[in-house]
Amino acid sequence: MGVAARREREKLHRKNTILEAARHLFFEKGYRTTMDEIADRAELSKGTLYIYFKSKDELYVSVIVEGFRILEKRMREALAKAEGPEEKVKAVYYAFVDHCLENREYFRITQYFLTEEARENTSRELIDAINTDSMRLLEYGVRAIQEGIEEGRFRDDIDPMAASIVTWRNATGILDLVVLSDEANVMTGNSGELFDLAFDLLLRGVEKERLD
Repeated sequence: MGVAARREREKLHRKNTILEAARHLFFEKGYRTTMDEIADRAELSKGTLYIYFKSKDELYVSVIVEGFRILEKRMREALAKAEGPEEKVKAVYYAFVDHCLENREYFRITQYFLTEEARENTSRELIDAINTDSMRLLEYGVRAIQEGIEEGRFRDDIDPMAASIVTWRNATGILDLVVLSDEANVMTGNSGELFDLAFDLLLRGVEKERLD
């Protein structure tokens, strides 16, 4: 291996080390984690961190995007097994729900980023990066709903993007109850019933009424 290739591999390894340290600390302590703590966990100098990441916010967003990539992979795998628009919408919905339930720390830090407190000091560049990734994930639902409209199975008077946003916000609302508190279990005893009922109601809302 040449010198240049070895240096690039070392840089990538160091960057991944920083990201891993940040991930663990954000999961443990949330946004109040400091760059000093990340440097200590990564066993690197604080100055080295700033060579790879401009700020703690950039590191925080990088961890969120990492979670998005895991979710996107799951969505693609679920869609590959789904046939028909109803099953595709269901695949996207439950891929998102199951990902968040199995990776609750990613969900928690992502939800915090949506708050005004988190965004007030975050650069426009980082906010745009998160928004772009979020829209790309929403497009999986949009395409499934659009397919249903084109096949005459879903209502043609609904906007696929609006329907996808409603579905996503519906799911995150229930996830807030399940992941961030115990209210869902108190109310139903089985949070899975909430997701099933919510999806059934949403699907009924987009399905075209059949006369046969």
